[in-house]
Amino acid sequence: MVTLRQLTYKNIIFDLGNVLVKLDEQATMRGFEKLGMDRYEHVRENPKALCLFQGMGIGLVSDREFFDGFRKLTGSQASDEQITEATNAMLRYIPNEKKRILLALRSAGYKTFLLSNTINLHWRYCRDKLFPMDSFTVNDYFDYTFLSQEMHMKKPDDEIFQAVIAQAAIRPEETLFIDDLEVNCAAAERNGLHTFQNEQFDDWVDVLCMSL
Repeated sequence: MVTLRQLTYKNIIFDLGNVLVKLDEQATMRGFEKLGMDRYEHVRENPKALCLFQGMGIGLVSDREFFDGFRKLTGSQASDEQITEATNAMLRYIPNEKKRILLALRSAGYKTFLLSNTINLHWRYCRDKLFPMDSFTVNDYFDYTFLSQEMHMKKPDDEIFQAVIAQAAIRPEETLFIDDLEVNCAAAERNGLHTFQNEQFDDWVDVLCMSL
């Protein structure tokens, strides 16, 4: 049973990676290396690969363009499925405890939202593989999901926070935004939201829940 703290907020906006989903970015980099990419610690070290990801992240690069671009970049004959598997290798799990907290928040009358810079491949995997629990699906955890690739904008730009506030019809001063990146929290505060930077994977659980 989830025991919630008495919160001063009416709305909570959650980030996805390293807030709800445990990430292992090195797993994806190892997968890319096996498919012919040079060894990198992070995709941002490879400008051409980063361009592909950033384009997907705001919906300007399709899955097909991403697959073809990856093969051209690496000179490999990797299949779409192999590229997808490597891309999604970083997505480890969502603890059931966190799913139960999301359900408890909604049951208690709080509005919950997801705001994520993500790509189609990652989102589909999370939606289909990581969020389901018993009979619950992603639609049971959130009032609405705001995804960068669908909105064609991204954090930490002001416009995405302004769009979320308007579309969700929420008051910023009544809203808590939880993200693992300081730059995104700073942007949210700039747009009137209260914030919590989730530096360790489970930090926000202690903020929202009472110890049993």
